[in-house]
Amino acid sequence: MTEHNEDLNVIDEKQIHEHEANGSCCHDYDEDDDHPISCSCGHHHNHNHKHDEVHSVGLNKILKLRLNNSIFAIVLLISGGIYKLIYPEQDQMSQVIMALASIIVAIPVFWSGLIGLFSKESKFMTEQLVSLAILAAMMQKDFVVATVIPIILVFGHFLEEKSIMGIEEAIASLKRLNSHDAVVIKNGKEVHVELSALKIDDTVVCYPGETIAADGTIIEGDSSINQAPITGESLPVDAFPGSKVFAGTINLSGKLLIKVTAISANSVFNKIVTMLKDAERSKAPIVKIIEKYLDLYFPFVIMIAAITLFVTSDINRAVAILVLSCPCALVLASPTAMIAALVNASKYGIMIKNTAFLEILADIDTMVFDKTGTVTFGKLEIEKIIPQPNIEITDLLQKASICASGSHHPVSTAIIDYMHNNHIDISVHTGQQEIHGMGVKTEIDGIKYYLGRQSWICEDTNLDAVESSFSGSSISVWVATDKQILGQLFFSDKPRPEMKEAILNIRNLGVKHFVLLTGDKKQIGEEIGNRLGFNEVIAECIPQDKLDYINRKKAEHHKVMFVGDGINDALALKASDCGVAIAHGGADIAIQNSDIALNSNNLSNLPQMFILSNKTRTIINQNILIGTSFSIFMMLLASAGFVTPIYGAILHNLGSVFVVLNSARLLKDK
Repeated sequence: MTEHNEDLNVIDEKQIHEHEANGSCCHDYDEDDDHPISCSCGHHHNHNHKHDEVHSVGLNKILKLRLNNSIFAIVLLISGGIYKLIYPEQDQMSQVIMALASIIVAIPVFWSGLIGLFSKESKFMTEQLVSLAILAAMMQKDFVVATVIPIILVFGHFLEEKSIMGIEEAIASLKRLNSHDAVVIKNGKEVHVELSALKIDDTVVCYPGETIAADGTIIEGDSSINQAPITGESLPVDAFPGSKVFAGTINLSGKLLIKVTAISANSVFNKIVTMLKDAERSKAPIVKIIEKYLDLYFPFVIMIAAITLFVTSDINRAVAILVLSCPCALVLASPTAMIAALVNASKYGIMIKNTAFLEILADIDTMVFDKTGTVTFGKLEIEKIIPQPNIEITDLLQKASICASGSHHPVSTAIIDYMHNNHIDISVHTGQQEIHGMGVKTEIDGIKYYLGRQSWICEDTNLDAVESSFSGSSISVWVATDKQILGQLFFSDKPRPEMKEAILNIRNLGVKHFVLLTGDKKQIGEEIGNRLGFNEVIAECIPQDKLDYINRKKAEHHKVMFVGDGINDALALKASDCGVAIAHGGADIAIQNSDIALNSNNLSNLPQMFILSNKTRTIINQNILIGTSFSIFMMLLASAGFVTPIYGAILHNLGSVFVVLNSARLLKDK
């Protein structure tokens, strides 16, 4: 029997501070004291109250300052106009007031333009073009245009800021799902503590309706858990002693005692938040291409404006061209679509670490899967129960549980899980003796009970057992007492039920070659591979074999995705063009070396990644078309004299609006 580890490992990221409100507790308490009082659900707590801090998302400080400047400039501009109407003979004074308004809003634009001039960053191109337009208007003493253009630019930046805050809104709403504090058992009492004070092996109490405060293992209680906030699974899952639970999920029906297995900073919940933030900061390949061509865009616009001024001698047309040429829509083309796709993916448990991989997915032609824990569940399940004559199946299982309840071996875990799922009473005892490679035995009231290999049981009891003809399983054990052989249990690591359909759906999306790599014997690997529709099965692989296979396929100019979950998959995940880790139960190192992590262990999400990638690429191409065609069309209208500088400042934002609205369609796609 092999050693089995089901612990959920998570990425060791820096601590993310907790500022979220706990709105799920059913406690009714007096906020003015710390005394234990009754709750509406009938239990007692010691409450040490602190005001909850609600995580909020807002505009950056510089943009807020520029918005305030714009409001002040508008007041001055209106004041200058009113002054001119009241005192028409004092035209110079009204001009001074309006000039002051234009200077107030122009200074931040000039400053950003200068930064861009020295840094050569394309994100400052809009300010550079608008700076030229403002200077041209000031030289003409047209202070209304010189004021209105930067004001409209600020409101354009406001639109951009709101559009790219989608990821922050997603993070904020996700944080609000998490618990703000926890109830732990200390010296036999329930005590409220901050999440940051939780330690590994603490016992946390969670009542029905509450948010689970920490990643851990249930040690007492049965319930249903809503895991949708973390894994994207829509249906609640049953939880009982031994089940893993995650911070941010919701306890629906029963009181649970949970042993903490990861501190707050290392929880699956905080891993999701960190991944979202890292992805938001990353750049997709197409963004870099756009930025490269934007370097040529600035001199092109200056040339068009100069030619227009030379031919028409109308500086207003040149100013309008400079304003309309601001590439806001083009700059927003990719980021808005990528962010919308990231937010959409996170809702369904797909955590994309870098936006680049949204584009790479569209080019994948070969998918390579690890078997154990990826294509299969990675744990044994009872496949067949064969009792001896006159022995009931329930009795056989209850005798098996006498040994299994004290063992952490995968066979024992499978027996206990089966009995839970089939509502069979479990005989819990202590004092079991586990003999490595043989089985488990214990003694109760002078009777010895055995769970393990046939040869070991027969040798220890002098009993005879006849092997069953059933051979569909890879592992079998016997159950016996020292007086009688009770029966035989068969176990297998079953493939995930959604796997065959997932492969078929991905194949229909354009990926043609599917490969299964496994450390198991060839017969076991081929049985599962043929059942699920793999083109190729390679058995008895060590980690280096998996890495060599990935490198060989890449050398043949294939675009390879590798899907795995274990420590032995880390090399292949890192080497592949796109590595996908099963984070739900996966090893820490596998998640760290992957590009995409699935928080659900339901692999039906795999085809959704390809669908989302294709839709995102389509949206980006549409956005680029909208941005470029809109700017060129408006520049033509401006050069012909149909668009004034002020109207140009207003109209140039329409392209950004179209791009943002087009990208927002990804938020609603399912």
